[in-house]
Amino acid sequence: MKKFVSVIGGAVAIALLFTSCGADVKSAGDYNYFDAVDSNASYGWDDGADWATDEVAEEWEVEAPAPAEAAPEANAAQSSRKIIKNGDLSIETLEYDKFVYQLEASVSSFGGYIESSSHYGRDSNRSANYTVRVPENSYEAFMDTVGGLGTVISSSTSTDDVTLKYVDVEARLAAYKAERDSFMELLEKAETVEDILRIQEYLTDVNYQIESYTSQLNTMKDLVSYSTVRINVSEVERVTPPAPKTVWERISTKLDENLYDISEGAKNFFVNFVSSIPYIVIYAVIIGIIAAVIIIIVKKNRKKQLKAIEDFAKNNPPQEQDK
Repeated sequence: MKKFVSVIGGAVAIALLFTSCGADVKSAGDYNYFDAVDSNASYGWDDGADWATDEVAEEWEVEAPAPAEAAPEANAAQSSRKIIKNGDLSIETLEYDKFVYQLEASVSSFGGYIESSSHYGRDSNRSANYTVRVPENSYEAFMDTVGGLGTVISSSTSTDDVTLKYVDVEARLAAYKAERDSFMELLEKAETVEDILRIQEYLTDVNYQIESYTSQLNTMKDLVSYSTVRINVSEVERVTPPAPKTVWERISTKLDENLYDISEGAKNFFVNFVSSIPYIVIYAVIIGIIAAVIIIIVKKNRKKQLKAIEDFAKNNPPQEQDK
């Protein structure tokens, strides 16, 4: 019986240690990066961390030891930083097919993979959006390589330090696993069916917490080890020139742009005119028919008017005036 009580006391001590760790980490700051792994809100950590051991301790009158003073911040300072990198690239290219081929080859050569891709357009002015995952130690080299495949319009990198969150989840997961082991020992020593059922109920909830925190930890490991790069590529006929620095460069750039716009406008007008010739011919034929009908009608009306005048003149000859 003493061994049984000592096992219960161990479970209570682990739960209290776990609660202390959770409270200390929570005071370090509000983690906004990964809402999906916000364990305090999603999984009821504050409401459910002590419920199992508190009821067991109260029923078997086990005195809980004082909580430990260790905090995850101290461990985080000693461990390697957990940094999540995200990059965005907007690129123009004159050779769309070649760029896409080289991009996909670069992803494979760096040991990454394409998480998703979308392509738009068919013949010209095509574009695509890529979401690529590459090993974090190859992030900078990959960004430089892809940037050299075309003309970079914009580039950005953001980082998120999730070290404390990572340590927090690790501590919670370890504490729940220790609590599960303690309840497994209690289950082996339980003497009544009621105790067995209650301990199994506690184990079910503890296992649920272990699964959820394991999922959170694996997700963060993946985000840390593989950086995310979002790439937007656009096919153009003329790449965007770099921003001019001097007055003469600005004049030269504007003049070049205006001449290009005039040239493109003339080309577009010619293309539209030639492609519209069938419509122009049809409209011309229709207008010609309408004009011919109008002319015929006008001529007929004029002939009728002239005939009426002639008939009137014959029927009403002019009378000679008396001298």
